[in-house]
Amino acid sequence: MSLASNLPHTALIVIDVQQAFIDPSFLKRERSTPNLQPNITALLAAFRAKNLPIIHIHHIDTEKLDPEGTSLWNESTHPKGVLPQDYVKPQGDEPVLRKYDRSSAFGAHLVSDRTTSLKDILDAQGIKTVILVGQSSAHCVSSTARSAFDLGLSVVVVGDASATYAAGIPEYSGAAKGDIKDGKAWSAETVHGVAMAHLDGDLADVKGTAEVLKFL
Repeated sequence: MSLASNLPHTALIVIDVQQAFIDPSFLKRERSTPNLQPNITALLAAFRAKNLPIIHIHHIDTEKLDPEGTSLWNESTHPKGVLPQDYVKPQGDEPVLRKYDRSSAFGAHLVSDRTTSLKDILDAQGIKTVILVGQSSAHCVSSTARSAFDLGLSVVVVGDASATYAAGIPEYSGAAKGDIKDGKAWSAETVHGVAMAHLDGDLADVKGTAEVLKFL
């Protein structure tokens, strides 16, 4: 994929980089991508310098998803958790959309009217290529990439500007064995790497920050 040729029709989408992920409970967890913050920061700066579109996606857990009110993404019980982290705060008229399910950003709508969808915004601006960054790579970043591909968009996922966490299944007894905790869990970098591998080639181009920046 040539980013240079499609640059005027390219948008950066920042997915779910919210305060919940820096809650002490999350900071205890093993996370991939140690350079996540500087890499996203660099991409935001480059897009802003070129006046290219930036779209922010925020996840909100509703009572339906979180009836006990324990989720860090529940605005009623953890209002700080749903806010963007400081380094990704929207600037100017950059659109902010909220999604109320644990899936693709294409289920999100503008905060300002709760009607305009991500696809509406991309169509209105003539966007043909989306560059995805954020958290987590194995969940909402991945599902957004798949939805974007299904909609006919060219998709770039910036692997070193996306992150996820170690994962495991305590009762798992399948043939595959994890690489930590007696083979019952997988490290954050393993989970992240597999998520990127499942996207690259068929559904998206997985690139590094430096490679994307050289086109901007």
